[in-house]
Amino acid sequence: LWKGALWALTLTLAGGLALSAAIGAGWNNPRPTAPPDRRLPSSLELTAAAPQRWETRLLDQPVGPFTLETVATPIEGSDFSGYGLVFRARSPEQYAVFGVGPDGYLAVLRVEGGIETPLLDWQQFPHIRRGRAANRLRVSCAGGVCHFWVNDEYVAAVPDELGPTGDVGLWVRRFEGEKVRVRFGQVALWRGE
Repeated sequence: LWKGALWALTLTLAGGLALSAAIGAGWNNPRPTAPPDRRLPSSLELTAAAPQRWETRLLDQPVGPFTLETVATPIEGSDFSGYGLVFRARSPEQYAVFGVGPDGYLAVLRVEGGIETPLLDWQQFPHIRRGRAANRLRVSCAGGVCHFWVNDEYVAAVPDELGPTGDVGLWVRRFEGEKVRVRFGQVALWRGE
C-alpha cells in the first residue's frame, strides 16, 4: 500500500514539475516564433480629444488568421480612458477592439456606428500595469476564435463574430477629461495561424 502511495506521489510531483517547466518555457504564451510579416518602423501616437470620444487608426492590413501585438504607453489623460488593438475592422466605424485602461480594467468590444457592444465586458485584470506604465497587448484570431493577452498573461477567448477577415489597427478611448494620448510601439503583425 505504501509503495503504491509513494509511486502515485512521485508521478504527481513529476507531472507538476513538467507542467511548471512547460509554462516557464512559454507553453501558456504562444507568441509566434517567426519574424513578423509587418512591423511598424517607429512608434505611433493616437489622441482622442474633446469633442471626439475615440480615435481609430487602421493599418490597412486586411488579414484572415493573424496575431497582432504592441507595447502601449499612456502619455496623457484620465485613468478612466482606454487604449488597445482593433481587429476585424470593416471601416473606422465598424470593428472589434481589445482595450485596456490605466485603471487596470480590460474589455473586448464590438463597435458599430458609434455604439459599443461588449463581447467581454469591462473587468479588472491583475496583470495590467496601471497609470502611465507600458502594457504589452496581443490578440490572435484563427479558426473562429480570438484569444487575448496582456503582458504575456492569457486573458480570455471570444468567438470571432465579425467574420474571417478584416483590417487591424490601434485605438484610444476618452471616457472623461479633455484629452487622452497613447504611444504604441513595437507594433507587429503575423499573418496565418
